[in-house]
Amino acid sequence: ASYFAKTGEDFRLNDDWKDTQHKWSAYPVLGKVENTDFLQAMTMLATLKRNAADKSERPPAISAKREDVLKLTLDDYLEWREPLREAFIWASTFLADRHIFGSRDVPYPKQLVPLAAIKVVLGKDADLIAVKERLVRWYWCGVLGELYGSAIESRFARDIEMVPQWATDESSPLPRTVQDANFTESRLHSLRTRNAAAYKGIAALILAGSARDWMEDKALDKVQYLDLAVDIHHVFPQKWCEDNDIDDERRESIVNKTTISARTNRTIGGAAPSSYLSVIESKAQIESKRLDELLTTHLIPSARLRTDNFDAYFAERREL
Repeated sequence: ASYFAKTGEDFRLNDDWKDTQHKWSAYPVLGKVENTDFLQAMTMLATLKRNAADKSERPPAISAKREDVLKLTLDDYLEWREPLREAFIWASTFLADRHIFGSRDVPYPKQLVPLAAIKVVLGKDADLIAVKERLVRWYWCGVLGELYGSAIESRFARDIEMVPQWATDESSPLPRTVQDANFTESRLHSLRTRNAAAYKGIAALILAGSARDWMEDKALDKVQYLDLAVDIHHVFPQKWCEDNDIDDERRESIVNKTTISARTNRTIGGAAPSSYLSVIESKAQIESKRLDELLTTHLIPSARLRTDNFDAYFAERREL
């Protein structure tokens, strides 16, 4: 409506957004990107361009604020639409390389807004090894620092202002997101559900460390993720923990969770680890040593499972 009032052209923004969603339909991680996210990324690029072109002492600010979204012109929209559509698709491959394959596994859907805008600014340089490594560092600082949960519009502006320059030149000032990132070990105790970005982030990092399925010894990668119905499950089963008076805090912590296939989880059931490990060995027809090696890919100290020693397990895996 705003575009029509300004230009007299019959441009239907919602229809155009539906076309964008259709183009993204093959990329599940983009399922929670909203139309306002797309416009915010566009506003960042439009204001960045105006800021760079203005040589006055007080150039217009780089912004992702909603009031500045409403100042976008149709020309702005058409200029950045295709680059941003492609950049969000690129962002989906960036997440896949981080072992994040579905929208429910994305730690912060909102962090895709600056990521896509940064990709547009960097162009093909975003895939250069050193540049990509810095982008990965920035990404995990945002996730594990839990920095995209609130007051994110000002962070978006600082990201688009600082990250591209730093990514291509390490001598440039560290982005605020990297400076602000902090993670304390005690936070592991309170990461208990997918509501926490760091919970999903740690689960993805374990997968990225070459975690393999315990029953079939398959890599838990993009190809196998859907086929195996992979999800986050308890290592010491919930029922066993309740029967053995394990406190809720440790029972539900990410320290007592890992990502395994539906088949493996059904085999575990509610049994003691020492019991279900024997069942897995029998069904998979493997020796204990081989299963221990598979557990190690999940940063799980197998010796603690085989003795059902939850306290020692929790302390050791927390450190790992």
